[in-house]
Amino acid sequence: MFKLNKGRIGVVIGTDGETKSQIEKDLGVVIEIDSKTGDVEIKPDIESENYDPLNQLTAKKIIRAINRGFNPEKALRLKDMDYELEIFNLVKILGRSDKKLKRIKGRLIGRNGEIRKTIERYAECFVSIFGKTVSVIADYENLQIARKAINMIINGMPHHTVLRFLEDRYSEKQKERFREMYKPEF
Repeated sequence: MFKLNKGRIGVVIGTDGETKSQIEKDLGVVIEIDSKTGDVEIKPDIESENYDPLNQLTAKKIIRAINRGFNPEKALRLKDMDYELEIFNLVKILGRSDKKLKRIKGRLIGRNGEIRKTIERYAECFVSIFGKTVSVIADYENLQIARKAINMIINGMPHHTVLRFLEDRYSEKQKERFREMYKPEF
């Protein structure tokens, strides 16, 4: 059992309960949400054809991602076992200074969201900056790249250094994909 942010309860449930029922159907779970308190309980639906004991954890990850500001479409990528959700609590990293939090969130977002979009593009991930957290959805390899870039920004590195790091990692991945695609077969 865990709590939802009151402003995100509607997003988790979705229009006419669409999002909630899709998660329940796809993962073989039953989700109970108290719309007044935001309490969420996820139970297995043993009769479902999609029942798997691990699906409760997957459903929790998806709901936590939606709760951290991702739209349901992006959060549902977590059904794929290759994808993972990582949440950075900025208060634990930076302390309680609102001024510091605002400055770092501004650095992570960038002018017109450019830095966030660049991290998403080059690290091939989804980034959500919501409340006092920064969340990332990506596969393992790309999560490492996104984590490093976010830590570089939090630690005060200039944006151009972070962008160069991201571009270098992206070009390495592209070269590796090219090598795999055109590997000679003997």
